[in-house]
Order: sequence, then structure tokens, then C-alpha cells
Amino acid sequence: MAATEVPVAVPATVEKNPDGTYAVRVQHSVGGDISTVTFSHYVFGEAMAYSYAALINGTAKADAAVAGVVADAKPVIADATADINKALAEAKAQAKTILADAQKDATALLDAADAEVKSLKAEAEVLYKETKAEAEKFLADAKAEAAKLLHAAATKIEPAPAAPAATPAAKPTVVEEE
Repeated sequence: MAATEVPVAVPATVEKNPDGTYAVRVQHSVGGDISTVTFSHYVFGEAMAYSYAALINGTAKADAAVAGVVADAKPVIADATADINKALAEAKAQAKTILADAQKDATALLDAADAEVKSLKAEAEVLYKETKAEAEKFLADAKAEAAKLLHAAATKIEPAPAAPAATPAAKPTVVEEE
């Protein structure tokens, strides 16, 4: 069976023996485990016994005080841990909400930008087709006008040549053989 802490305030007591020596009776556990330490020196025995008992009793008081502080601190530590865990959970939840909102906003911005790009592309295609058709019309008009101007200039510079006179065809000479 394991020994337990001593529940008494003074676990060590000094006893004077009938022969004039001193002994320290130390109670180690509630179950009554006791040991006796004898100090047989006639001159210093008493001082050594009281010093040893004071050491044992001081250690027991310090251990009891530390145990009390630990016992008092456990609920405080548990409460602090619970508060920290709660705050951490709230922070995580808030961070998830902020992240979800940011992702939603980013998606909306990307969708709006994509729609704007498609709209601008459609407008550009319409403008391109209109500009191309207008340019082709101007080109056709310019060609027709240039042809008119060339024809007018050609008629003013050189009169139209008269039709060439028909020349009689030369008759081939026939050589007869003998």
C-alpha cells in the first residue's frame, strides 16, 4: 500500500530519552508509518534533534502550501483554458466568416470584370464591323470616283483614236512549177 501525505500540522516531534539523548519521531503517513531518528550526542543532541524536526516540519508546511496553491490554481487554470479555447473558437469562426465574405466579394468582382470584358469585346466587334463596312464603302466610292476622273482625264488629253482604215490584204504570189 502506497504512503499518503501526512495530514497533521507537525509530522516530526522531539522526544527526550531517559538516558539524556534526544530522538525525533517522524510520522510518514496516515497509516501510522513512523520512524525514529536518535541523536545520541550529549552536547549537541538536543540542538540537532530540534533542528531536524524543524526541517521536517518546515518541509511539510512548504509542501502543504504548494499543494494548496496548486489546488487553488487548478480551477483558475481550467477557467482560463476554457476562456482561451472559447476566444480561439470565436476568432476562428470570425476568420472563416471574413474569409467567406472576401471570397464572395472576390468572386463577384471577377464575375463583374468578366461581364465587362465580354461587353467591351462585343462593342469592339460591332465597332470593327461598322468601321470595316464604312471603310469598304469609302474605298468603293474612291475607286469609282478615281475611275471617273481617270476616264475624264483620258478623254481630255487624247482624243479617241479613229478606227484604223482597212488595208487591202496582199495577195500571195503563186509560183507555178513547170
